[in-house]
Amino acid sequence: MPQFVVMLRDSGSFPGDISPEEIQAIIQKYGDWIQSMGGKGQKLRDGEGRIVVRDRERVTVTDGPYAESKEVLGGYFLVEAESYDEVVSRCQDSPHLEYGSIEVRQVEM
Repeated sequence: MPQFVVMLRDSGSFPGDISPEEIQAIIQKYGDWIQSMGGKGQKLRDGEGRIVVRDRERVTVTDGPYAESKEVLGGYFLVEAESYDEVVSRCQDSPHLEYGSIEVRQVEM
């Protein structure tokens, strides 16, 4: 069965002033949704990473993702499905759509 990477992009709209109980409720929604998708993945660390670029003969490594970016990749997971349409349909009720977008890419086997 084809595999798809589901990437959660954060638009910066996640509320910063919420209680621990509200955060726990949001985490529970995400966990329930990801489990319903049959996915396995991880949340990525906020504001940390590296960007690797080849510029002619030289490879440059810089810190990233850049803070001025409007969207950052916040997490990912891998799911199996018959088609893009199936994965997209399963993403329709994602709690993440309140805070950003979802990118779906098929894994080339």
